[in-house]
Amino acid sequence: MRAAAHAYWRMFVWDIADLRLLLPVLGCVLTLQGAGFVLGIGLFFRHIPETAAVFVATGVPVMNLITAGLIFEPQVVADQRLRGSYDFLWSLPVPRSMMTLAWYTVTLVVALPAMVIALLVAVARYGIDFDVSPAIVPAVLLTSLTGVLIGYAIAHGVTAPMTARLVSISLIFVMFGFSPIVFPASQLPGWLAAVNQWLPFGSMATITRAALVGGEAAGVARGYLVVAAWAVASALVVAWALGRRR
Repeated sequence: MRAAAHAYWRMFVWDIADLRLLLPVLGCVLTLQGAGFVLGIGLFFRHIPETAAVFVATGVPVMNLITAGLIFEPQVVADQRLRGSYDFLWSLPVPRSMMTLAWYTVTLVVALPAMVIALLVAVARYGIDFDVSPAIVPAVLLTSLTGVLIGYAIAHGVTAPMTARLVSISLIFVMFGFSPIVFPASQLPGWLAAVNQWLPFGSMATITRAALVGGEAAGVARGYLVVAAWAVASALVVAWALGRRR
């Protein structure tokens, strides 16, 4: 356990040092993404409906949580492949689980402040009275972890750097335009709403929203199962991709 803890800490320091110039930029991007989206949606309405405001205010933090792992991580790994440092990094005598955990911690450090700022902007703009429950902790941790693992699966499963980058960037459009994160699934065409029942993004929003607004929300238990299933499946893909390199 002491060796694992030491390996985790060293890799955490490594990631912070390696990305010391990019992480502040990423933090600013996530903050602008969250606050800008919350404010920007309000420009479409003279008086935004309360339900719509709640969906936007509770959906944008989900985007903050998963962007760092799902979108940024494949870009980082693609850059490592192009620089030739990828093989060196994964040849270090460090458990791969600790390397993943270290990166997961980095994404939380960057994403959580942006999430909090987005929520505060929503309170100031729409006057939403959040009723945060203790369930926010597992909801945030699981959402971020699944985003990281999906990003890892893309980054290590797709060996062509340019292809990995294109796949991760394409997911931005899937999240913003075709996933019920900042709007209810009932606004989607029936077939697309059915597809999203098996995708993780809408479920991430469901479990996070339920923890932020309080009360009983439909589909929370199923949301946890779907998000957890994607985390497990992505972890298996990552294990296969990294094991293939031996």
